[in-house]
Order: sequence, then structure tokens, then C-alpha cells
Amino acid sequence: MQVLKALRSADLLISGGGGLLQDVTGPKSIIYYLGIVAAARLLGRPVFFYAQGIGPVNTAAGRALVRLVANRVNAITVRDQDSMEELAALGVTRPPVCVTADPVLGLDPSSIDRERGRQILFSLGVRRGPVAGISVRPWKGPDGYKEAVARVADDLAAEGWQVLLVPMQYPADAVTCREVAARMRTGAVVLDRAGYRDLLAVTANLDLAIGMRLHFLIFSAISGVPVIGIPYDPKVNRFLQSVGLPPGLSVENLRYGELLLKVKQVLEEKESISSRLKERVACLRREALRNASLVANFFA
Repeated sequence: MQVLKALRSADLLISGGGGLLQDVTGPKSIIYYLGIVAAARLLGRPVFFYAQGIGPVNTAAGRALVRLVANRVNAITVRDQDSMEELAALGVTRPPVCVTADPVLGLDPSSIDRERGRQILFSLGVRRGPVAGISVRPWKGPDGYKEAVARVADDLAAEGWQVLLVPMQYPADAVTCREVAARMRTGAVVLDRAGYRDLLAVTANLDLAIGMRLHFLIFSAISGVPVIGIPYDPKVNRFLQSVGLPPGLSVENLRYGELLLKVKQVLEEKESISSRLKERVACLRREALRNASLVANFFA
């Protein structure tokens, strides 16, 4: 009832951003979010899909629901090319789809409080040497990735690196991060629960980022930190592609040797990767900000 009350008083429903329209985690998410969209349209309210990440939508019911509802919204922007292609494959033919970028990429790198990040690291005892940030999350498949990540983290620590495990979602990610730390011979620091400003501040002080979470990789890339993705969802490789990096190493069959090799390759090209990321992120920032401009133009 609260949702309906809010919709009745609204002039526009903005749906997004992020990967709302997927059924990999079950049918509830796609039914819930499209249900709100359908209610808005039934009440005569315009709907703007804002930088959506589309898919995967694997069930016949989910695909039919997206096709039914999305064809009736008023404007659509998606955060990557693959999302636009996914909508086309689902049978969404109107309105025209505009490819922009994830809204988080609209953040201004110069606004990040790097000194705050240094203070947080200092308080955690991370006070010397290069810092490798690692972000892992729960995964329903094989858990070999935890051992692979822990062994690589130990190798980095043996070479003088400080290892920081960064949970992006609490409490689930924190549990997984602690499991990885427990598998390490050298141990590691696990970041306490932090808001997005502190997460941005911390990631800006990393020298290497290895992660499963999309927005950990985005936060790091915004500051030009070389990133290595461990995809659990297509959106991770979509992002890596958008910043000119090769696909990540799949979490499902991640092996210590291949992850270590990837780390060595990235560190050998650290400066060029950082420079490339800054250039690509600057372009994507303009695209991310275009989302807001398109909403404003919607009312012009």
C-alpha cells in the first residue's frame, strides 16, 4: 500500500539502476521490480528505466514478463551494450534504448577524500608497502576460489604487500572475507563496515584491486587502480570490457596458478593499465551523467 501511495503522488517513476531485471537469484526480484513498474503505468505515471543492467533472464516466465512490461515504459537507458542486446533478444522493441553507463561512474574522482582513506588504513594497521584490496562474496558453487585467493594473497604478503579484504555487502561478504583470511598463512586485515564515501576513500589508496563485486571494481577503477575481476555474473565482464580490459577469471573454476599469473601480468603493466583506466573512466563518466540529463529532458 505504501508503494501505491507513493506512486499516486509521483510525477515519474525512475526504475534503476543496477541489475534489477534478472532471475538468476530467483523469480522474486524480477516480479517485484516489474510489479512496481506495471503499477505505475496502470496509474498513468511515466516510467524511466535508469541505467539498468539487464539479465540474465533465463526463465520463460521472466522473459515474457520483461517483454510485457518493458515495452510499455516511456524511456530506457542501460549501462552497457550487452544490456541493450539482451532487451532486444527479450523482444523489447520500444521505446528506443540508449546505452549510457553505470551511475556510480558519474562520481568525480577529485571529490574522493584520499586522506580519509589513508587515515582508515592507518587505523587498521595498514601503514607500509603497497596495498592489495580483495573483495569476495558468497558463491553457491564450488568454494575453491577462496583457497586460490588466499594463496595469492599470501604470495603478495610475502613480497611486502599489505592485504586488505573489503566486504561490500554486510554481513554476507564479511563472513566470506573472514573465511579467506582464515585460510591465509599470513593473515589479513578485514575492513569494518563502511559507507560508500569511506569505501571510495579506501579504494583510492589501493595499488591493486582483485574482486568479485562489480562496484568494488568500479570504485577502484574510478581512481585508476589496476583491477582484476573474478566474475560471478555477466555484469562484471561487461564492465571490464567497457574499460578496455580483458575478461576476468571465472569464480566457478578459479585456480591459484591462473590467478597468480594474472596478478603478475597486471603488475608488470600497472602504469599503462592505470592510465588506460583513467581515460576510459573519464569517457564513461560523461555517459553516466547523461542519464540525469535525459531524465531532465524528459520533463522539458
